[in-house]
Amino acid sequence: MRESTGLRHGIRVVVGLAGIAIVATLLLTLYSSERANHAAAERADRLDPAETLTAQLQTAYVDERNALRGLLMSSGDPVTPVLTGTATGSATSDGSGSPGAAQSPGGQAADSDRLDPYEKALDDIAARGRDLRARLGDFPTLLAQIDRVDETYRRWQTDSVIPEIALMRAGQQAQAQTLELGTVSRDRFVALRAAVTKLDGAITAEQTEAAGRVKSSGDIMLSSFGTIVAVLLAMSALMLILSRRWLLVPINELRWAVNAVAAGRYDTTIPAVGPREIIDLADNVEAMRAQLVTLVRQNERSWEALAQEGPAVLALRDALTPTSLRDTAGLELLGRVDPAEGELAGDWFDAIELPGGQVAVVVGDVAGHGAASGVFALRLKQLLTAALTRGMEPAAAVQWVVEALGDTGETFATALVALVDPRGGEVVYANAGHPDALVLRADWTAVPRPRPRVGAHAAMAAAAIEDHPADPDGLGAGLDAGALVAREPAAGAELGEADLEILAGEVNLADLDELARLGEVEPLASTGPLMSSLVAAPEAWRAGRLSLAPGDVLFVYTDGLVEARDDQGRLFGRHRLVDELVRVGGRTPGQLLDDVFAAVRRHSPGRPSDDRTAIALSLSGDGQLRA
Repeated sequence: MRESTGLRHGIRVVVGLAGIAIVATLLLTLYSSERANHAAAERADRLDPAETLTAQLQTAYVDERNALRGLLMSSGDPVTPVLTGTATGSATSDGSGSPGAAQSPGGQAADSDRLDPYEKALDDIAARGRDLRARLGDFPTLLAQIDRVDETYRRWQTDSVIPEIALMRAGQQAQAQTLELGTVSRDRFVALRAAVTKLDGAITAEQTEAAGRVKSSGDIMLSSFGTIVAVLLAMSALMLILSRRWLLVPINELRWAVNAVAAGRYDTTIPAVGPREIIDLADNVEAMRAQLVTLVRQNERSWEALAQEGPAVLALRDALTPTSLRDTAGLELLGRVDPAEGELAGDWFDAIELPGGQVAVVVGDVAGHGAASGVFALRLKQLLTAALTRGMEPAAAVQWVVEALGDTGETFATALVALVDPRGGEVVYANAGHPDALVLRADWTAVPRPRPRVGAHAAMAAAAIEDHPADPDGLGAGLDAGALVAREPAAGAELGEADLEILAGEVNLADLDELARLGEVEPLASTGPLMSSLVAAPEAWRAGRLSLAPGDVLFVYTDGLVEARDDQGRLFGRHRLVDELVRVGGRTPGQLLDDVFAAVRRHSPGRPSDDRTAIALSLSGDGQLRA
């Protein structure tokens, strides 16, 4: 216990310290990265442009002095330059001239040309000064240097430029030139250039400092990554040592024991060594080994029991196999059962020859599949056979069987029971909740029918509504024919599979089949509820009648056939079943069964999820029943 506790505690401590170190290093890295980004942005967005502006400002001062000297040294009438204030552009001007300053239009144009360089220099100084202050607003030291530049510039203006301009206005050109060439003007301008140079040096120092911050931040980031790598390596080495000591050795012993059990040496004891977690695992594996030994023993007994019960299952399957008809029966009846599970299905069919030449045909479907459903199906078959051989008609036979079964709980079945007279073709039947059987008449057109055109379903649905306006369960119940027509594609187009699926959502499948194939198939609808004690009532089942002509085919099936689903979950459906039945006329019962089951397998390949059963019966044939 102490070892396992120490292991867990040590792992927590190591992981915790490593996590703290990594988090602290990451925070330092983030801080360094932000610091480096800020310094780089500061230099790129402020200091480098400010250095360029300082050089341009220096050039603008020189341009102003050269323009002023050009005015002083030029011949002609005196001109009146604009006065300026500071490098930040707070300039002043005096538009008044001396009394003798009036010029002719031609002279004014000449004066304007001479003043252009001077005025341009003043505009450049003001613009550069404003931009420079905006760039260096976050640098108090550099702003103080800019203030010194402005102060030096004002001194040069006050002591030299303004007096020279005043002399020029007074017409004293020679005195103005003397003042410009004097030591005062030169000293003031030299001081201005020195102030600008000092500002440039201060900006350069800030740039150097920003570059240093970027470099130091990069060094911190690099060392942080190195620290993280070192911590991870140290943690990995420590975890490797602990894993080998406390995990690998006990697990190897556990693995050896488990392999021995897997090889069939079930008596091998699982060792409980190592930390508490490994001991708990070993205890669980040991319990599993003991249970496995028990299951192996039970499995051996189960195989022995299965060897004894296998013949019973086969016997039950054989008991559900339909009876063969004599050649003189006058019927051709073929059937097929495709069970969903093993050899035994909950579906069955049978044909029984009765006194007087009649043949009883039964198709049943017990809920579920497997052995339990097979046993219940055998009981139903035996009881129905007894009832029919005693001369009961289908409806009475179903009533008697349900009463004889007693309380079946939630177990139920559906069935179609029919008495067929091979000589006259008369059929008396009872449908106990079973899917509608279909009668294919011999006089259908023996060529493939085209799919219904657009509008056919909507028109027939509307007709069904008009024919049965008060029947809530009749054809087209709840159908809005106008809405159905509005959703149909262009007139003249054939309805495809997708259209049929949409229509099947508007009309229930039974309505769709009858409307789509009106006159080609005849459904034998339910004549009573399913066979169950829960819904049993006196005279709950009634009889139906029809006549079969030579060549007519009675097709009976269970719900597993039409409820087969494809990969997208779509049912095979009665509309596809009817399409296949009437696709080609003149087929024998055997051909119909082959084609229908092939169509279902194409729609839903793989193992069936429910039993699939169908029979096809015709008056013309060799009188044999085959399954």
